[in-house]
Amino acid sequence: MNKILPIVGMLIIFLVAMTLLRPAPSANVVVAAADMKVGHVIADQDVQIQAMPTNIVSPDAILGAAEAVGQPLRIDRGQGDILRLSQLGSVAKLEPNERAIAVKITDASGLAGLLYPGQLVGVVALVPVKTTDADGNASNGSFSKAAIEGLRVLYVDPLWSASKAEPSISPKGTPQANALSGGVQTNERAKEGSVILAVPIELQSIVYDFSGTTGAPNEQRSVNAMELLAALNLTDGAKLSLYLLPAEGATKFTSPGLYVPDIAVLPQPTATPTASPNGG
Repeated sequence: MNKILPIVGMLIIFLVAMTLLRPAPSANVVVAAADMKVGHVIADQDVQIQAMPTNIVSPDAILGAAEAVGQPLRIDRGQGDILRLSQLGSVAKLEPNERAIAVKITDASGLAGLLYPGQLVGVVALVPVKTTDADGNASNGSFSKAAIEGLRVLYVDPLWSASKAEPSISPKGTPQANALSGGVQTNERAKEGSVILAVPIELQSIVYDFSGTTGAPNEQRSVNAMELLAALNLTDGAKLSLYLLPAEGATKFTSPGLYVPDIAVLPQPTATPTASPNGG
């Protein structure tokens, strides 16, 4: 028995070592054969097939060279970088009654970078408000309102997009191309970015629906979406957030808007019980 235990121990150690040394599963993907700048139209010689560990291969990684050849790049790519479908293609075309405008976004205001061209979004406007009560006391707050819906996403900054997550892997024997000649980092995801939206030139109605709150008559304001978005981008203290709409059949949505201080409801003081004259 004493002779068997060392043999069993050595066998276990051998099996563990073989497991650790076993190469990770890999998949054949398309990688950049050379450094390429944004806007470059990919040719046959610009790409090659290479095996990569599956744990760094994103769902939209390109698996065949034919999917990439002839497509323009939306982002700089370094030699050895895995190419993704979300990194290829031109900005979507505008309809005759549309104009394009860019808005600044962060993860919090831009759906954590999960946007992609073709989606429909709405805009929530958050604006600072200063009010004065009947006694002349001034107070500051914020007013939030879902303003306009049905704006089409044309383009998402690829440096900010959530699809930019994998590290750059260079072929063995070639230098890591993390920075191109222009000094652009190709791997680290940006903390903020821009989204280009297609907005209609027609006036849009912002409806203030009071039917479910005060019962007061509804009101509406007519605005141009481009002017509204530009104002929110450039007004001190004003912010916007994008929210995603269903691809089709979205239920009409209206709201009264929210004055943020109004959601703070404090408990009212209770009256102190008065002792009865009889001491009861």
